[in-house]
Amino acid sequence: MSQLDILQWFTQLQHPVLTVFARVLTFLGNEEFYFLILPLVYWCISKTVGFRLFYIFILSMYVNSFLKIYFAVTRPIGAEGVNNLFVSSAEVGSHYPHDSFPSGHAQGSTTLWGFLAYQSRSSLFMIGSIVLILLVSISRLYTGLHWPTDIIAGIGLGIGIIIVSMFVEKFLSTIGIGVKWLLAIIVPILLLLIFPEEEGFKFAGILLGAGIGYLLEGKFVNMEINRSLLRKAGAFTIGIVGMFAIQVGLKEVFPEEYIFDFIRYGLIGLWGLFLAPIVFVKLRIYEQENNKHLPMQKMM
Repeated sequence: MSQLDILQWFTQLQHPVLTVFARVLTFLGNEEFYFLILPLVYWCISKTVGFRLFYIFILSMYVNSFLKIYFAVTRPIGAEGVNNLFVSSAEVGSHYPHDSFPSGHAQGSTTLWGFLAYQSRSSLFMIGSIVLILLVSISRLYTGLHWPTDIIAGIGLGIGIIIVSMFVEKFLSTIGIGVKWLLAIIVPILLLLIFPEEEGFKFAGILLGAGIGYLLEGKFVNMEINRSLLRKAGAFTIGIVGMFAIQVGLKEVFPEEYIFDFIRYGLIGLWGLFLAPIVFVKLRIYEQENNKHLPMQKMM
């Protein structure tokens, strides 16, 4: 059975009820959803896990975008016997429609939920994550937007990146703060040189801002996440408003050049991991760990 046969079979299953679920699953793999879930973990659950997830996920999407452009596989848009749904969810790359391999939805969901399952050590959460990853991945076949090999490669890459991150995490725990600062600056610059495309500028920018922001937050802010759901909701709301203000507002102001995408996404990373925590502490939504207010006062 060919890939086209498989895709035709999946799209023949399309039904109004199933399509509603497919729409939800499509959103769970979109950039808008990731812009919500990644800061939620950092601001409201765990800074350490949130930073690791943020960095690993962005690196995963960097690899995904690089491979999409390198292989330039054409999506099955308009393929014989294939009815395409939610095409707009596929039109986000700079090289559409020649950006099918590997699937960003499959790789992104595998990286996100796979890493969280690994961190949680919960069997129930792990089972739920596997089911969700499979559903998001299969939805890309149901909607006729990816070839089966795109899905398999995306899941495999997501798993591989999580495994590599485990070893990198052990290495980072053995090095000093000076080396961490060096890596936070050099790694994004190297990634930009390797991948000087629109996506490369965005991912390198947000990694640079996030890496610097996390190190600055640990030195000057040291935010302690409050257990109150109301306070978490307040922090999340303020943080998201600021993040989207930078993303959308600066996009309207800046010229349409890659370097300004780099700056804009760098500011998003810096806001999320450093400036937003400052605001949370200043507004007394959260406290500083051990009531160490002095470092931030010195910085300000």
